[in-house]
Amino acid sequence: METTSVSTVKTKRKDKSEDKYRIGATIAFIVVIIGIGVPMWWKTTTVYRVSLPSKAILSLSEQPIKTAVQVALYTQGSSRVQLLISELQTAFSDSEIWAVEFKHLPPPARANEAHTPAALEKLLLQEHPQSVGDFMFIEWPNLQEDVLLTTERSALMRNDTSANKLAQVLHSKILQTYRINQILSTDDRLGAKSEAAQPAYDVIVSVLNPKPRLTHAQWNISMAVKTYVEPWLAQLSDISNYTVRTQWKYRVSIEANLKQVRDESKLGRHYALQEADLPHLLTSISQNLSASTTDKPAINLVVYIPPCKTAPLHIYNRKNQLLTRNGVDAFISPPWGGVIIANPPESVCLAYANDEQPLPYHVSTTDNMQVMLDQLHKLLDISSELQLEGVKTVDIEQLAPRRWEYEAYLRRSAIRHITTASRTLQSLINLLDQISYIVINDDVAAAITSSYADIMAAKAALLEHRLGDASALAKRAFVASERGFFDASLLAQLYFPDEQKYAIYIPLFLPVLVPVLSSFNMLRKVLQNIRKEKQKQH
Repeated sequence: METTSVSTVKTKRKDKSEDKYRIGATIAFIVVIIGIGVPMWWKTTTVYRVSLPSKAILSLSEQPIKTAVQVALYTQGSSRVQLLISELQTAFSDSEIWAVEFKHLPPPARANEAHTPAALEKLLLQEHPQSVGDFMFIEWPNLQEDVLLTTERSALMRNDTSANKLAQVLHSKILQTYRINQILSTDDRLGAKSEAAQPAYDVIVSVLNPKPRLTHAQWNISMAVKTYVEPWLAQLSDISNYTVRTQWKYRVSIEANLKQVRDESKLGRHYALQEADLPHLLTSISQNLSASTTDKPAINLVVYIPPCKTAPLHIYNRKNQLLTRNGVDAFISPPWGGVIIANPPESVCLAYANDEQPLPYHVSTTDNMQVMLDQLHKLLDISSELQLEGVKTVDIEQLAPRRWEYEAYLRRSAIRHITTASRTLQSLINLLDQISYIVINDDVAAAITSSYADIMAAKAALLEHRLGDASALAKRAFVASERGFFDASLLAQLYFPDEQKYAIYIPLFLPVLVPVLSSFNMLRKVLQNIRKEKQKQH
């Protein structure tokens, strides 16, 4: 009996010792799996997402864009100018987008010496300098028009021009309120048709001569572009950078539906190109142009020299009316570019018709470059095409846009960049909130944050009458928002959603969890046995 009891005691002690090791091993196993394995798995599978000012970005639309503008008025009598200012203030008092300050300019000290509008404007500017975006109305007697817009930041007005007419000029020409409303509109049907100005463009000037053996056209296109196009584009460098290159294209195949029309010229005929067929001509031309070698958007400016076999070539509208203006046929197709049809001189085509030797000739630089600059005006959406009765605009005589027209473009571009950047950031924030497994790395977060900060700074600059600063900030905000939105890292785990992650990891971890659960069950039983033994001893 004693031997049996001793062996029983030894067995119990051995079982207790084994239970201790078993419990220790189980606890160690659980700690390794749950305390180390699970956190490590969680850490390595968690999508890296930098925190963003989401609420502030989503509330950008609630903060209106308001622009401060200063408009000065000079008249011969102080009572008239006060009345004009009072009526203009009333006209702009309810505006949600303009904070216009109307300013009375007193007569300059040497006003009697000013015998021309330019001399009077010079005297006024010496005493009252203008900032970027400012404008000035100057009363001038014996003016034929109600308002005559100059090429600078000014306009002449007749001594009986009403405040209503001045308000129309400000809204339609200087501030271009209708275009700003299009930009700010959230209705796609009313929204702006053109996109925000890109930070850089390629401008490709091409001369197409399909029959170089028969049409000996000579033209130093590179010099013409350096003389006209490049200086003109340099005036717009605050908004976009332009890289200009030229090329000649020979033996190109241009297909168009042409119709011969009899006329009284020495050739006795010309060829008509219907306005409805211009897209076919444009397609044929674009197929013969070299593609841009950069990722920058391209503006194509094409000078097409038709062979004498189909020259002169003129464009007709749907009513069969000739659209030739000042001897030049041209058309544009935004945003692709524009085409100028440079017909050979009549003498060259007469020599061709009489089977004589081809006559070399020089393409007119002045005529074609003036048309090309006018096309750039329209393609870049700088020119103001809206016509007002009694309002005339002075023709451009320098290689630069009209200053008030350019600054309206500067103001409009700033507002468009702010609006586009805001909508881009809001779309991106909504996307990131909806899809939780998109990576937000430091570069994307920096782009979004800096874009938001620049948007707020640009809005403040517009309201503080700092148009130049606002334009630079808005451009920077637009570039940063585009960089953040199109960052390639956003697509890193876009095709690896949480559902797919669980489908991969559950079969991997489920076999590991079975021993863990069994260990929990075994640990529970061991602890229950220890508790029962203690209860028996007591």
